[in-house]
Amino acid sequence: MEHNKFKVIVVDDEKLIAKNVAMNIKRAHDMFEVISIAYDGLEALEQVKELLPDVVFTDIKMPVMSGLELVARINEEYPSIKTVIVSGYDDFKLARTALEHNVKNYLLKPINSDEVTRTLQKLERTLLAEKNEISTEQNVRPSDIIENIKTYIKHNFDKPISFTEIANQYNFSQAYLTKMFKEQTGILPKKYLNDYRINHARKLLVDSNISIKDIALRVGFEDQFHFSKNFKNTVGVSPHQFRTNNRGMNPGT
Repeated sequence: MEHNKFKVIVVDDEKLIAKNVAMNIKRAHDMFEVISIAYDGLEALEQVKELLPDVVFTDIKMPVMSGLELVARINEEYPSIKTVIVSGYDDFKLARTALEHNVKNYLLKPINSDEVTRTLQKLERTLLAEKNEISTEQNVRPSDIIENIKTYIKHNFDKPISFTEIANQYNFSQAYLTKMFKEQTGILPKKYLNDYRINHARKLLVDSNISIKDIALRVGFEDQFHFSKNFKNTVGVSPHQFRTNNRGMNPGT
């Protein structure tokens, strides 16, 4: 794939339809290239995490995870990725729900090549505008920006952190920051912050007698409930169980 092309993932549980959508995209606009095809929403989400496409074209009715669930997850976790619904259902409620998840267009099967072309042209304008968000006067490498953000997190993880405000300091959107951070580090900025806080909490749980409630506040969580929930999701056990299991041990072992 050429470096300047936009990456597309196509999702449909019917293989022939998926290939047809991919072929229509190829014919409609040479700036877009289908890099992968998935056959259910869960498989597509894994491909999104690995490949970080610019656009996802997805069916709605699929096994394992529906297209609406998929676009909701993408909108929440990868807001810079654009999504397009390709559906056999001319349903106003479905279309309205899709728009709530920031879907850029709702195409009906069988897809019309002119509609695909118009959709890709609009997406191209949007994506090019995002790529140009960083001012040309601001000659800073993405890797340097990410290192600055990591340093900021290191010194401020115990306080509320807004990635929207951080992005504004560099004159680009939070969505662009999310995409750039993921490209540079392999994880989302919110996960990086959460992991940093949890790792610091692990040390405090083992090396101190500070209460779990106070540890939660010290590492930047608003309350013990959210801290305990995030800790268990990340580490696999509750803070109390982790402390009990690791007393007298190095938390990094």
